[in-house]
Amino acid sequence: MATIKDVASDAGVAVGTVSKVLNGQHVSAENKRKVEESVLRLGYQMDHYARGLKTRCTYTIAVIIPGIQNPFFSELVYHMEQELYRRGYKMYLCQSHQDPEKEADYLRLVCQNKVDGILGITFNETAAQLPDSIPMVMIDRHISDKICCVSSDNFQGGCLAAERLIAGGSSSLLFIRSGSNLSSETLKRGKGFEAMCREKKVPYAMLDVGDDTDFFNGEAIYGCLKERIHGGKPAFDGIYTSTDGLALIVQEQLVRLGIRVPEDAQLIGHDGLRKMYKKEYLVSSIAQPIAEMAKVSVEQVIKRIHKEPTEEMVTLPVTFVEGGTTRPPVSTGEDGRPWGR
Repeated sequence: MATIKDVASDAGVAVGTVSKVLNGQHVSAENKRKVEESVLRLGYQMDHYARGLKTRCTYTIAVIIPGIQNPFFSELVYHMEQELYRRGYKMYLCQSHQDPEKEADYLRLVCQNKVDGILGITFNETAAQLPDSIPMVMIDRHISDKICCVSSDNFQGGCLAAERLIAGGSSSLLFIRSGSNLSSETLKRGKGFEAMCREKKVPYAMLDVGDDTDFFNGEAIYGCLKERIHGGKPAFDGIYTSTDGLALIVQEQLVRLGIRVPEDAQLIGHDGLRKMYKKEYLVSSIAQPIAEMAKVSVEQVIKRIHKEPTEEMVTLPVTFVEGGTTRPPVSTGEDGRPWGR
């Protein structure tokens, strides 16, 4: 069986360089390539148990999410697991269901050294109470200047959504959001939307349903939209929702009310989720770079585990994607060119 020394000799690098590559630490791209090729050529396999005894590490990461049933969380976790495994780590998946007590139980695992670090999506205050020394990276929440937060550019996403609706001919806009009102990066979606509406001097309204899960049964959304229809016509002809899931519910209820999408009202969601096993998007959306968010999150938590400097905030760009719920642009974007060109 090949040893780490065999890999180093075959790759023509030092044993320490091989160790860094296997542990996900930074080395030059050329040395990384040589080591990875040698590992495959020699069939080298790490003994994680012995490695853990020596380094006092478990080579496991806990990923805490509100629930796997959310398609965005599912895709993010998928890419996290792929990236962790590639770097020699295994993943424990924990669903908090936004239950503070349940979340606290999972977070205590880190304090008890049952896992080496944590990647968290939390809408409770529990994580903020943990010691700063705990290797942790948060998604979409900046809870401490000593803990890295990875997020997409939510403010720009809101701006893009409003601008694209206006470019498609909408003259009265509505923003609908759901979820926790606890301070997080995702709240910037509405702020960006509002800022662009004001800049373009377009009438708009903001509807925040908070944590009211009744809005996901369709009936509550139906009532909310019906109140904004007068004489068979909606008081809005462009809608931006905080998630793609919410956009799908809104679309369903608009059709039920006799409002055609996108002919009568354009609709843009947020996340950029695709139909299962297909390339098509569920709705026109502001797409987050989910795979890149996962990769950067894993990189940052491993750096913290190895006590390397990490960034306080990593913000990744978003893009508009067409999903059939918006009309062709009739005006230009910020760069003066027609949308979609």
